[in-house]
Amino acid sequence: MLLAKRIQAIRQHKGHSQKRLYELLDIEQSTYSCYEKEAANLTFKTICKIATALNCSVVFLVDINSGIYDEEKWKQQKCNEWRSVQL
Repeated sequence: MLLAKRIQAIRQHKGHSQKRLYELLDIEQSTYSCYEKEAANLTFKTICKIATALNCSVVFLVDINSGIYDEEKWKQQKCNEWRSVQL
């Protein structure tokens, strides 16, 4: 999953509209729309702002291999995965 699609999926899971996010980010609608279409290369600063607007961690937001859009469930899964790793 591309980061743009993950941002969109998390936003939708949380019940936010694009309008809500671009207003929270204080940017134009067209700019935010590009973020969800992967038309723009996101800087780390922008990713941090999006994570803050979505009330989630940057690590959760950028975990493009995850199909989990609820951060608490994601944390639980990661803890289980890390526990199962033999050091």
